[in-house]
Amino acid sequence: MEDTGILTGDVLLVDKSLTACHGDIVIACIHGEMTVKTLELHPNVLLQPRNRAYKAIEITEESELEIFGVVTSVIRKYERG
Repeated sequence: MEDTGILTGDVLLVDKSLTACHGDIVIACIHGEMTVKTLELHPNVLLQPRNRAYKAIEITEESELEIFGVVTSVIRKYERG
C-alpha cells in the first residue's frame, strides 16, 4: 500500500463499525489470508493493491472474503538519529 502512504511498520487504526464502501482501504481476509487493500465495488468487485509489486484480487461468488474493518488512520514511528 506504499502508493497510498502506508509503509512497512506503520500501525493502522481500523473502524470495525463502518460499512466498507467503494474506494475504502480495508483489512480483509481472503481465502484465510489477511491483507490490506483498496476495496473496489464497480465495475467489478476487487481488492486492489496500491503497490505495483502486487496484482488485484478479483472477488467472485466462490471467494471466501471477510472485511474486518475500514482503515481510518495511519500511525508512523520516526526513527531517532
